[in-house]
Amino acid sequence: MSSEPAAVGVVSVGDELMAGAHPDLNAPYLASRMAEFGRRVERVIVVGDDEEHIASAVDALAARCGLIFVSGGLGPTLDDVTRHGVARAVQRPLEECPAAIEEIEGWFTRAGRVMLENNRRQALMPVGATRVPNGFGTAPGFRCEHPQGAVILVLPGPPRELQGVFDAEVEPWLAEHRPDELHRARASAAFVDLPESTFAEAAGAWLERGANPLVGVTVKDGILTTRAVATAATPGQAAAMARERVDSLRALFPERYLAERVDDLGAFVGGELQRLGVSFSLAESCTGGLVAASLTGAPGVSEVFARSFVTYANEAKRSELGVPSKVLEEHGAVSEACARAMALGALERSGAEVAVSVTGIAGPGGGTDEKPVGLVWFGIASRDPGGGAPLIEAEERRWPPLGRARVRRWAANRALAHLLRLARAR
Repeated sequence: MSSEPAAVGVVSVGDELMAGAHPDLNAPYLASRMAEFGRRVERVIVVGDDEEHIASAVDALAARCGLIFVSGGLGPTLDDVTRHGVARAVQRPLEECPAAIEEIEGWFTRAGRVMLENNRRQALMPVGATRVPNGFGTAPGFRCEHPQGAVILVLPGPPRELQGVFDAEVEPWLAEHRPDELHRARASAAFVDLPESTFAEAAGAWLERGANPLVGVTVKDGILTTRAVATAATPGQAAAMARERVDSLRALFPERYLAERVDDLGAFVGGELQRLGVSFSLAESCTGGLVAASLTGAPGVSEVFARSFVTYANEAKRSELGVPSKVLEEHGAVSEACARAMALGALERSGAEVAVSVTGIAGPGGGTDEKPVGLVWFGIASRDPGGGAPLIEAEERRWPPLGRARVRRWAANRALAHLLRLARAR
């Protein structure tokens, strides 16, 4: 079977992947990026750190794919044999790459460390291969060609490194080596607190596999990101088509739109609060400071964030936030009344312009028929610009009891969404 130029194969290497110690994050990432360059992932093979198995996987993919990615196994230890397996597949010996040695030594110098002798292993590449620099770790990648004509791109295994190398080195190469004469352009939009099912229902036929632009959706850490990849005869036409489609998708949910791309929701919201100059405070119970910690991912957020309150126990809610004992006795800590009182207390005792409170039952125990695990109340308070009484509202959310960590994360993301809404409304 001859290889297809647009077809892509992926070899994910690692004993830990085969043992189920952690999932393969690289193959899905590579698959999601290929449409931007007129390519498609046809097959993914996961193998352990075994030279023969790596070579066999590369050979099998070379028979049907014009491009092969190999990720992982580029470390300095004896069980990192990806470079050896690829060298066997391309039928070339390994040699030390001087530029790779210089790159690795520079990495250690910048880190204030001395490069060990075993790190020289990371500079080995098949004869004739082209180095792919890695500005994010100690393992340079390389590019070479299989005897059957497939191009092989060997990249580091840690997802952060692979994605960084892809953006910096692989993307420009792919843009120059298109499988056809057509041009492609990408546009994206990120949303907060938007279920994928809600998005899909509104987007309708735009999500069909044969659509142009081709629209894809990913959801991670409270952020839904949609990407449109348009194909056209000229770069300008493709860019205009992609942007028009994303603008139409953005118009469906204007109040939930964040930006074109958001990698960290807390850091983004913290940055927006700082940019808008809106001071804020938090009162957290079930999230235990998770919301505050995520917001401090934004550099300089201290300009608008002086203090927050983690009041886990009822006594702390009384003493630190001024929640009335009557509220706690009659309604309990997980209630609308308590959420409102907590938000008001944080607003008044911090001097901030806006405040959000979180109180709920994260589980796994503590739930009742009336107040089940997954129940969370939010208090949302803001100062009246005209000097009147603070404006206070509350919201109830009930999430499925899918684990303490998930409920806490969902609650934190929702609190961040409330903060962003308050800031943008001022």
